[in-house]
Amino acid sequence: MAIHPEPPQRFGAGLTESEVRRFQDILREECGLEVGMPEAWSRAIALLSLVEMMLSRRGLIEQRDNPSEFAHPPS
Repeated sequence: MAIHPEPPQRFGAGLTESEVRRFQDILREECGLEVGMPEAWSRAIALLSLVEMMLSRRGLIEQRDNPSEFAHPPS
């Protein structure tokens, strides 16, 4: 019987903790900013929201009647 690993849990904006940790690394390496996980989640979600808005205004992605819920992961 093979054991299959659980897929990574996705939280706010469909992000995984691993993706947000990578975003923290980018902020540190490129901007010299050290931010904790709660702030990194907020910044990543805000960035994705901005990109989604820009793409939808240009007609590159379809605008949704119900915008994505950008919730923070459970503490």
